[in-house]
Amino acid sequence: MTSLNNWKPVEYDDTTIAAASVLSAILAVAKPVPMSSETAYVRRVGGNGVSIGATYSDDASDHDKVLLTSFKFGGQNKLAEDDLADGESWGPVIQPLADAWLKSYAVILDNSCLGVTATSNGSTRPFQSVYYKVRANGTASSAEAGYTADDNYVNFNGQASGAYDAMSSTLAKVEGGEYWDDTQALVIAHPAFRDVLRRTKDSTGMPIFVQGIAGTPDTLFGVEIHWSRGSKTSNLATKAPEGNPLLVFVGDRNLLIRGDRSEVESRISLSDAHDSTDEVAVKYRARKAFAVGNVKGLSVMEKTA
Repeated sequence: MTSLNNWKPVEYDDTTIAAASVLSAILAVAKPVPMSSETAYVRRVGGNGVSIGATYSDDASDHDKVLLTSFKFGGQNKLAEDDLADGESWGPVIQPLADAWLKSYAVILDNSCLGVTATSNGSTRPFQSVYYKVRANGTASSAEAGYTADDNYVNFNGQASGAYDAMSSTLAKVEGGEYWDDTQALVIAHPAFRDVLRRTKDSTGMPIFVQGIAGTPDTLFGVEIHWSRGSKTSNLATKAPEGNPLLVFVGDRNLLIRGDRSEVESRISLSDAHDSTDEVAVKYRARKAFAVGNVKGLSVMEKTA
């Protein structure tokens, strides 16, 4: 029999899995990379040379690596043992708490990867986010050659009359580049953009935002939209970011690289004889990493008013 003190996967039901996927773009669409240790390198290929004729020529492309460093996202609930003893099993009591933690985790993970405004500090800012890379081009060790900070950034003042041009301009920054793939393109948007998109039409009066029906995704300019409450600016990673909403165009979703060291796990710590209260601690954790494959393939529109 497995000890309750061991870490084990949270047995979410179908409803919880669906909610997590809806809330987190990073969990739903980023390229997964299995990790067996704290760090891992992912090979990044910037293209490959093609020769014409009988002679084979060496490729001169810049092939390098992206470093993934995993961080632990954790949480804890304390419960009275008497409450647990009243039920036939602990699952119905613990599962709703695990579900609630999972939903908060989905938002803070997205915020860490998409909207944190400063570089990683190894704790409250675990990763160099999409926003930080687009605006600052990362640190010296992670800067992309040939990209200038803010090249793929658009400041949107929130006026509906300028929304079409602002969004079209943001898309154009990556649409014609080498990292655009029609089959893998993606828009990640904070729900605050729903109202803007509903009121934005092209020159013929047709809406540019198409709401999906019967299981089809919402689209913007024909590109699939994934809604994320974490797609908002914040100085530190948080489950409730209060900064400016972000709309992110991703030329190829494989440029969003997610390291999976462990999925969501839980552990139950029982009270001991020497404890002053009869309480059980239920702990949750997930260990994840994130990196941008190449900032040239992403663009950001920030709604600043």
